[in-house]
Amino acid sequence: MVDAPQAEAGKQYQEQGLRSDQEGYKLADPTLLAGFKEFDDGITLQILSVFPGFVLQQIQNCLAIRQVLPRGVEKTDLNWTYLGYADDTPEQRGVRLKQANLIGPAGFVSMEDGAVGGFVQRGIATAGDDQAVIEMGGDSTSSSPSRVTEASVRGFWKLYRRLMDI
Repeated sequence: MVDAPQAEAGKQYQEQGLRSDQEGYKLADPTLLAGFKEFDDGITLQILSVFPGFVLQQIQNCLAIRQVLPRGVEKTDLNWTYLGYADDTPEQRGVRLKQANLIGPAGFVSMEDGAVGGFVQRGIATAGDDQAVIEMGGDSTSSSPSRVTEASVRGFWKLYRRLMDI
């Protein structure tokens, strides 16, 4: 069941023509979005930053590991490893491979994920000794009832600095 705020947001998107379900805008191959029930929790989107250079993702049936490997001051490699299970059926394997066309370094949906590291690296190179402050939602790492906060980002980097002894 869709809750009232979600229904209202959906209505607003529809009224403004922001959704791709508008007349005339359809995928030539709608099976690109077809999937299968992977887990019993109903979650189909998770991107978990485990460490600054290590991310796990589940987007629909596309399971992957992203590794950011610094190769020097001006070069970083991004390894994107897709996963499946040995007991996947040929149909499940086909779904995973097709969804990789959406999600990945050259995917229709997330190609910017493969490029953003280069943007950040070039931006940092010009920043010299500048520093950034992340204070949306305050300056603590405490839990918040609102998702409009960067507390988890601050907590992530606080732990990273502690682990790196910096």
